[in-house]
Amino acid sequence: MKLHYLYPLLALFTVGCASSVPNKEEIKSVDSEHYFVDSKFDDDMAGMSWIAKDSASHYFNQFKFNSIEIKSAGIDKRVSKEVQEQFKAQILSSMNDKLKHKLQGYENVMLENKVLDISVVLYGIDDVPEDIRVTEFIPVGSVIGAIKYAAGTRDRSIRVLASVDLKDHDSAELIGRRIFVVNDNGVLENDKSEITIKMLDKNIDQITKQAVDFAFEATYLNNKKG
Repeated sequence: MKLHYLYPLLALFTVGCASSVPNKEEIKSVDSEHYFVDSKFDDDMAGMSWIAKDSASHYFNQFKFNSIEIKSAGIDKRVSKEVQEQFKAQILSSMNDKLKHKLQGYENVMLENKVLDISVVLYGIDDVPEDIRVTEFIPVGSVIGAIKYAAGTRDRSIRVLASVDLKDHDSAELIGRRIFVVNDNGVLENDKSEITIKMLDKNIDQITKQAVDFAFEATYLNNKKG
């Protein structure tokens, strides 16, 4: 294949990539006041985290999922209000179940009880073109992929931008914040497909894991480091 044929294909490949981490502009749109560092959990969930320097001085023994909010400005028009409400309800249920297993809070009758509030905000639910596969970088396959991309019939993916806030329940002090992206690849048949709650099922589990694992990192692992 001649070199000049590669240029539009490489451009499509770049456009089609659904990044697994938020870019600088997305981070700034959520929080421009704190310095975020790249961090991954054991199951390779990527994201950008900020944890207060004095977080190790806090010893939380109760954990409460406080709220789930969806910013309507960043939500694709094909995500109906009904689906958004179902999505919020299922995240709430999933978070409470996960907290019971991983962060088992308990009331202490001898010492002061400290509650950590956990909340999630979704800033965007968007559909993006599915990545052009490596196998399509051949004359026939690449042309088919490019035609599907241009016609809007190529499989598409759901990309969710989210953040998790950890706050002291009594003082409302921000203890930590994590910004991350969740991708659900190839679930949309084309650029006119409605985004259903069934398509978002995988995202619920990933958002829950990100939130609870971040709370675990900030309250337990960070205390050990301190």
